[in-house]
Amino acid sequence: MSRRIIGLLLVAGLFAVPVHAQEEDLSSRRDYTDNAQRDRPIACKAGDIEDFAGKSMGDVFGTDWPLQPEASTPAARTEVKMLERGKIRWPQGLDPQQAFTVVAVLVGADGAPVRAEVLCKTRVGFDKAARGYLMSSKYQPATIDGKPVASVAVQVISIRSIERDASPRKPRGT
Repeated sequence: MSRRIIGLLLVAGLFAVPVHAQEEDLSSRRDYTDNAQRDRPIACKAGDIEDFAGKSMGDVFGTDWPLQPEASTPAARTEVKMLERGKIRWPQGLDPQQAFTVVAVLVGADGAPVRAEVLCKTRVGFDKAARGYLMSSKYQPATIDGKPVASVAVQVISIRSIERDASPRKPRGT
């Protein structure tokens, strides 16, 4: 191949990067301590069932999620961190096939979960269990310049991966 053709192929490869970058811009990968993320449309994977199509995280949580102060530097922001996983209750009649549910949880400045909402999912039937799981979890609040603030954390829950955790257990001593 000539150098010119090789050069054109390399340049063409560079134009493929924006497609990959779009895939990277999912709501589950955003830092919601950054106020700029608040009004961006929620982004799910292609083919997902969207509960808030065309809405932003600011629309979803409204006045429950007050504006945050601007950080002095990007490094002065820390995201919500899950400290302890809550219990998950497997929905009756839901078969354990592989599926994903993306849930946003609003965590107050005190670390307590305020509200959880399902954003995207690959199948129906798991919403209540997914919201309950995040509402029963324990969190460290987000911080901006060292001060705790209310913020949103987005979790991707794999139904297949929690199947074993949700199975019934035998009582001790039997």
